[in-house]
Amino acid sequence: MFIGETIGPFKIERELGSGVMGTVYRAIYQPDDEAPKTIALKIVSLGLLGNEGAMARFDREAHILKQMRHPNIVRLFATGRYKKTPFIAMEFVDGEPLDRALTRRGRLGWEEVVGYTKQLCLALQFAHDKGVIHRDLKPSNLMITREGILKLADFGIAKDQDVTALTGMNSTIGTAAYMSPEQCKGDKNLSGKSDLYSLGICMYELIVGRKPFTAENTVDMFLKHVHEKPVRPTRLVQDLPVWVETLILHLLEKDKDKRPLDAATVLKSLEDIEQKIIDQESAGVAVANARRIDRKLGDAGIDEGDKETARMLRDNKPGKRKKKRPKEATTPQWQKLLPPALGLLTIAGLIFYLARPEGPEKHFAKVTSAVGVDDRITEAGKFLDRFGARGGESVDKARAILKEARGQKLDTILDKRFNSKGLRNIRGGEDDEAYVQSWAALEAEQKGDLGRAADFWQKVRSRAPEAQDDYADGWAWLAERHLADLKAVDDHARVLQQELRDFQILNPPWKFDAAEPKALALTAVRLGGLGGPPSVVNEGKPIPILKDDAKIAKTWSDLAELTREKPAQRSWYLLATREGKNFGEIKPQDALAVRRTAVPAQVERIRAEWVRVVSDPNLEVARRDCRNRARDLVELFSDETDGTIRTALENAKKLLDEMNARKSG
Repeated sequence: MFIGETIGPFKIERELGSGVMGTVYRAIYQPDDEAPKTIALKIVSLGLLGNEGAMARFDREAHILKQMRHPNIVRLFATGRYKKTPFIAMEFVDGEPLDRALTRRGRLGWEEVVGYTKQLCLALQFAHDKGVIHRDLKPSNLMITREGILKLADFGIAKDQDVTALTGMNSTIGTAAYMSPEQCKGDKNLSGKSDLYSLGICMYELIVGRKPFTAENTVDMFLKHVHEKPVRPTRLVQDLPVWVETLILHLLEKDKDKRPLDAATVLKSLEDIEQKIIDQESAGVAVANARRIDRKLGDAGIDEGDKETARMLRDNKPGKRKKKRPKEATTPQWQKLLPPALGLLTIAGLIFYLARPEGPEKHFAKVTSAVGVDDRITEAGKFLDRFGARGGESVDKARAILKEARGQKLDTILDKRFNSKGLRNIRGGEDDEAYVQSWAALEAEQKGDLGRAADFWQKVRSRAPEAQDDYADGWAWLAERHLADLKAVDDHARVLQQELRDFQILNPPWKFDAAEPKALALTAVRLGGLGGPPSVVNEGKPIPILKDDAKIAKTWSDLAELTREKPAQRSWYLLATREGKNFGEIKPQDALAVRRTAVPAQVERIRAEWVRVVSDPNLEVARRDCRNRARDLVELFSDETDGTIRTALENAKKLLDEMNARKSG
């Protein structure tokens, strides 16, 4: 219906799907002065425009999505109305939902499902911690990107525990095949454990290839959820580890109090299962030690040879007197000797099985389970020495592990020496040319000259194959890691500006954590660093940002200090050094003098613009700009103690209160 049309900054390309609440389109979002991006635009069904309950539910989905900033949850970009029709602009997931993958493949491998479930647990725990229950967990709402990242979608019927439910008391909402028993009963006090039950249904269906319960109508499906036990998954999938089955059945407990505590507990169980599978004993030992009660249904019963061996072991126990037996017909001697001979052969075979040389799979498990860098280098080296000539996936993985471990060791050595003046001139047998180029690259990074640093790292990478030490592949890994961090700097800059643009539009609470690199970087940009956040004013000239060089320089310096010795946050350190080098030394008294004039002037500039736009219904964007600038002053300069600045900030706070009152009214 809307294909080809432009709705605000969104140009609709094609329909992706539709449901009861609305239709989702693929659209192009073209922000000012930025590269276009693909988004998913959800527009409410026209037939629901007069339905207050449906409109409230649609608005609440937008409200809930605003809180859901998590890498495994589809992200909200913006909300609004087009010709009085509500829409939600969301992240476009380049991939497919799991129900489509299931239709195409029949069923998924349990290892793959465990991987997706771990990601889903992270998303669910995040939502539950926010007081949000999804209530419609099913494969069609689980999107998988081309990189294998799971994204939880469609919070259309999610329940926010902090607000009154929009559905009637004891009503049921959700897709019947995936609903928890308490949902089927219309329980109004749902908890996150309802989502855990639906999670169990999803795992069962993805692994087995069919749902645990089928019914011809909704009522029968409800009854099955409440009363019927599912067929054990291992009866249908023979290679499914019993630990995975146990977890699924734990999730499918009818009594919510018997299910796992929360999604974090499920995640821990999945990680434990993976570790158990890695560490499990060989199949021969497991079979030899298995008790009868532990055998799977369908295993062969005890044959006559087993029974005879058991009788022999029983009758020959020390101190146990044999009972006299009635005389039987004479049995040939070879028949008498056959059972014990078979027993001895079995034992001999087991001894041979246990004593045989380790195969590549068992040895590779030692590589993946090694903890320290040195241990990984040792185990990967042994594996490649023994099995490297065979090739294959395990060999490729072992080479990658060895390369990374050697690179990490070089990184630790360089970092320790570079940050310690007493060790700066020490060499430890590393390739001299690669070492010198790496050192020069680190110095360039420290000075914020990232272009020069990239040139040096390129030389290290080119030098790596000729390195005169045992770390040729390690030098390559080290250079590639630093080049990736350098590339991430520009990505950070784009993301920061986009997030601040969204912040200005959506107006969420400002959360600042001085120990969080991204929070410091956002503050620097909000103060005017990187050119400040992009403008969101469409008419007239926006009020300029009050750019405070001293505060910007201090924030970049704080970010550099916070991340200097943290390899995982290297890209944030590089951003800070690059931007920080643009500021010379600013004396505190000079900064204060500038601020005492600039802050009061900014307040008056905002007040004059507010008077101009406050009554014009067509200037809502300009009014929002006034609110944003007043909020910037109040939040970014709250640490000032000078009397003149404090008075100006109090005036800004009063003006902001007036603006917010006008908005809510």
